[in-house]
Amino acid sequence: MNKVTAAFAAIAWLATLALAFVIGRETVSSHAPDPLPSPIASAAAAAPTPRPSPTPTPTASPTPSYPRYSSTIPSAFRGRWDEIVSDGCAEREARFNLLAATMFNFEVEQNVSRVKLYSPTEIDIEVTGYDDDKNQYNDTWSLKLIDGGKTLTGRKAGASNFRKCPRHTAS
Repeated sequence: MNKVTAAFAAIAWLATLALAFVIGRETVSSHAPDPLPSPIASAAAAAPTPRPSPTPTPTASPTPSYPRYSSTIPSAFRGRWDEIVSDGCAEREARFNLLAATMFNFEVEQNVSRVKLYSPTEIDIEVTGYDDDKNQYNDTWSLKLIDGGKTLTGRKAGASNFRKCPRHTAS
């Protein structure tokens, strides 16, 4: 390195110190570049620092968040439900028959539009159906499971309770 280059490096270093002093920063002498850097130090400074490899984290199954929506009735709610199940619901229509995308309230068929899940045991079923005059209507059924999923009831206080009809075979 010639004397002119060394002089410019020294002036730059002093200017950096003066600037740091003027703006109230810490002295940068420990951070100032070496006026005569060696080629080995320059190559080491230019080389990128390798990143540590990320530690794999165990993947836990995500806990579903509520409320959320579904296009079908959850399987825990599906089945035939009635207030009286001692006869097995065999000779009559059950009060509710809940399928994946269809709901029957006695004989009235209603198509499931959307299901809002509040928890694994509480839902609102939005349905579309037709009355006796073929007029379309929309309705919402607010239901919940109690007694470990053995009883279906409304989400409002004082609602009737329905038990799941046992499976039966035709004779």
